[in-house]
Amino acid sequence: MHLIDRIGPYLGVAAFLALIVLALALFLQAREIRRLREWAGRAPERAAEAAEATGAAVEARGEAVLEERVPLRTRARARLGRIGGWFVERFGPAYRAVDRRSPIDPRILIAAIAAIAIAAGVVTGGFGLGGGGESKSTAAAAPKPGKIEVAVLNGSQEHGVAGQPGLAQSVLAQVVEPAGYRSGVVTDAPHSFPQSVVLYAEGQSAAAKQLAATAKKKLGATGIQPMSSDVKAIVTNAQLALVVGVDDATFGE
Repeated sequence: MHLIDRIGPYLGVAAFLALIVLALALFLQAREIRRLREWAGRAPERAAEAAEATGAAVEARGEAVLEERVPLRTRARARLGRIGGWFVERFGPAYRAVDRRSPIDPRILIAAIAAIAIAAGVVTGGFGLGGGGESKSTAAAAPKPGKIEVAVLNGSQEHGVAGQPGLAQSVLAQVVEPAGYRSGVVTDAPHSFPQSVVLYAEGQSAAAKQLAATAKKKLGATGIQPMSSDVKAIVTNAQLALVVGVDDATFGE
């Protein structure tokens, strides 16, 4: 299931892109037929365009005379039509030049680019591909402290010297239990830790941040890290492990 969770979003993006390529290929045949028809000549279409332009010119000349008698809504629509005509006149030749040279209808290409951009935003936001860590499916809101078991490990030993006696028990009594967390294993860490840190099991980063914020009141700034295998072997089923480092060896004195 973890493998499916990791590769599923990428397979979804690949399938979406393949679907777009297939759709473009289907449009390609119709596109080529249209280009052949344009190559054979567009005399009837040019004549129709000339007639439309003449009609528009006549309408524009008559509009100045009739403007006072035409309702405001009608005049507004006419002005919008003229603005649209200006855009067509200004950018129409460049668009038609691109349209003639492109093997794909530019409108289809623009729509495909927009679809890819939207899909990329949805996928990276929905599956966590663009984030720095866990996906939204695993990075849920931090649960209540009463549902989290916290192990407390004494990591204050250094250079072969044992850690401060009773340090882990003191942190459990003064930091973890008052915050409402369930007590886990209380023992020595597998090795020395220079600074206190909250280690979290998979999917518990939000809970680790919450515990680190709680510990900051008594232990100072406390970082978070994924739980290593040697720590997992000690804390068994605890979701979090608060390791008291050398920097807090004098806690409670």
